Order: sequence, then structure tokens, then C-alpha cells
Amino acid sequence: MGAEAKRVKREVLGIPDRHKHRERASEPPTGRTKDPGTHQRTYRYRFYPNPTQAQQLAQTFGACRWVYNEGLALRANAWREHRVSVGFAETCRALTGWRNARETSWLQDISSTVLQQSLRHLDSGFTRFFKQAGSHPKPKRKGKSRDSATYVRTGFRWREDPGRPGTGLISLAKQTEPLDVRWSRPLPPGQTPVKLTVTRDRTGRFFLQILVEEQITRLPAAVIPGTTMPRAVGLDLGLAALVTMDDGSTVDHPRLLKKYARKLAQLQKELHRKEKGSANRGKVREKLARLYTTVTDVREDALNQLTTRLVHENQVLVVEDLAVANLTRAASGTGRRRKAKLNQSIKDAAWGTLLRMLQYKCEWYGRTLVIVDRFFPSTRRCSSCHTKGERLDVSVRFWTCGMCGVAHDRDVNAAVNLRQEGLRLYAHVLAALPPERRPPAVIRASELPDPVVAA
Repeated sequence: MGAEAKRVKREVLGIPDRHKHRERASEPPTGRTKDPGTHQRTYRYRFYPNPTQAQQLAQTFGACRWVYNEGLALRANAWREHRVSVGFAETCRALTGWRNARETSWLQDISSTVLQQSLRHLDSGFTRFFKQAGSHPKPKRKGKSRDSATYVRTGFRWREDPGRPGTGLISLAKQTEPLDVRWSRPLPPGQTPVKLTVTRDRTGRFFLQILVEEQITRLPAAVIPGTTMPRAVGLDLGLAALVTMDDGSTVDHPRLLKKYARKLAQLQKELHRKEKGSANRGKVREKLARLYTTVTDVREDALNQLTTRLVHENQVLVVEDLAVANLTRAASGTGRRRKAKLNQSIKDAAWGTLLRMLQYKCEWYGRTLVIVDRFFPSTRRCSSCHTKGERLDVSVRFWTCGMCGVAHDRDVNAAVNLRQEGLRLYAHVLAALPPERRPPAVIRASELPDPVVAA
């Protein structure tokens, strides 16, 4: 504590003291605030670096990975051995020492702002860990972790093309020539990017993720014709069908991993037959990575189209709160192989990605996403008389209510129940708002008072 902690950081851990603004009291860092009425949106483009740029970016990825791991080791060892807490500011001062040291002077070839962003990502990981919103940060490994580097506003130059608004030239720090970006769609004209993230996937493709703040036009209210009631849809996520709606329509599960299972198995066999470190093994790894990239791209494109259509057609969207991490836990003992196949199907369906897309698109376009509590008995409750029946096995796809005798399709019944419950929660929240307030973009049943959820 106090002077002793400063002495340990200076003499034992090698963290320099604050030289600039020594007399000024330290203040916690504050994030950049958005302009009123704007949303942060990321545009993703592919670019083709020349050999010099590709080599410099490869060095940048390696330096970011090294700094992240060194910062993680410094913070972990400081607490484990000396019970001293090291924050983002101390790791930045340690970074200055690493750049000036003879053994690691190669860090001076990389922009300091990029390396500081790597430490900021580490600090964000510790923040999530302390809030019990994530696991403890782990070291990054070459070939395993994603190659990425983040450039803040001082780390790149942006020159917009007057003839083609929304496009232009982007030059990164420590590089003289601009990037060869393929502008598949323009950025919002007149907007300066907030930050850039350069990534390289397993197949060697380079992508540029540009974060901008823009004013997104809200969609007109979607109401039932002839009334003022909002159009609502209940969405039941499953494996037999990816999405089942309350009107009985379904969206098929693409089952991409099953579609490419034979090709994936063939490439995996070829990979294990090749000698480690050989050029032929590298070629097979590239083919395997390219196939997995195809699966990811097709899945994300299908989910984007689906979520955009749902948000445009409905004012209120109702889903169930799914604990995907709990559903995909590894099983042991009897039936573990069947559970492994089930986990693979759940991950292939990408429920978490679908819910995330619905959430931010509802926020953009002025819609409301109602997330019903995960313990709500949507499957075994009769949507006609609201009688709650017994638990149903996963293999039971149709059942008949013992009270009113109505026959139900398992998934359609669940979607109808979700829609009814979501509209009830939506009406309650709407009634509690002032007349000039808009409904929130997300309504979580877990955050509402217990009497409202249990009503």
C-alpha cells in the first residue's frame, strides 16, 4: 500500500515513475463520448497490402501479441508475488521501458499507440474478469490467436476522395504508402473514422474494420394495418429449424458443418499424415482454414439477411434468454458422444450471434427486442388455455393439452407463448414511460421487478 507499493513497482517490477505532470493528481481515464443521436457502426473491407506493408503488418501483429503477453505476465506476477495491483497506466510506463531497452528495441519500429491499444485490450479483459463477466485473460499464441492491431485517430491518416464521398486513402502509422482498400460500399460521407482495426485471418486475407459514428435513420413504425398495435413476432430458436415463428413459418438450419463434414474429415486426415513443419502440411492447413472461412462467411451472411428482414418487418421481436455457454458444456460419462454432437449443432446454429445481431439492429432502427426469462415454460405451456403441463423430452415434437385438448407443434407453441409474454412485458414497460419517451431497444425480463415477471 502507498509508498511501499510504489517502491515495489519501481525497484522490483521495473515500472518507471510518472515523470510528466508529476504534481498533478492522477485521474481515471475516461472513454470517448458519442455525439447525441449517433451510433457507432463498424464497416469491414478487404485490402491487399504490398510486400513491404504485409511484412510491416506481420511485425505489428507479433509486437502486439508480445506486449499483451508481457503486460499479462507483469500484472499477474505483481499480484501473485508482491500483492501489488498494476493497472493500465503502469503497464504503459513499463512499455516505455521495454521500447528503450536494448534487447527489445525492435518495439520502436511499431507505432506506440498500437502497442498501447494492445495493453488497453488487456485491461478491458481484466475489467470483465473482475466484474465476473468473463474469464481471466490468457496469453496469446502465434498461430492460435487472431492477428489484429488497433489504430486510434493518431495512428492513421484519412483523406476522403471528393469525387467519391465515403471512400478515400488510408495510411497507417510507420507506413508511407496508402492501403489498397476495396471499397465494397462507401462510408458515411463527411465522417472521419474513430479508429481502425487491421486483422489477418488463417488464410492470409487482410481486412480493415473502420469504426465510425453516424446518424442512422430509424425505420417507420411497423403496426398492424388498420390499428395502432405494433407488429410483433415470437422467435423460438431450435435445431430442427433454426427459427420457428408464431405464425408457423420456419427458417431452416443451414447445417454447414454437416454439409462440409466429409471434406473437413478428409483434410484433417491429410493434415495428420503430413510431417510437422513441412511445406505440404502448411498447404493442407491453408486449405482447411479456407474451408472453415467459407463456412463462417456463409453463416454470417445468412444470419445478417435473416435478422435484417425480421427487424424491418416487425416492431417488437420476442426471444428467449438462452445460456448458450451452459448448453454447450462438455459432458462426461454415458452419452458424452451424443452430447458432443448436440454441442456441435448448437455452435453451428450460432444462436449467440443471431441474438447479438438482433440486439444492435433493434437499437439502430428503433425496434424493441424483448428477452423473456429463460425459466419461462414456453414449451410445455398451452398457448390456448395457458395450462402448464409436464416436462417434455427433446424427442417429443407434438403434444396435446390435457385440459383443452388442443394439439400443438412443440416449436410453434413455444413461439406463440413467447410472443404473448413479450407483448405483456412490452405493454408494462411502455405504460411506465413518460409520453415523450421511446420504448427501449432491449427489454430483459431478468431486469424487471419480480411481480411483473410472475404476473
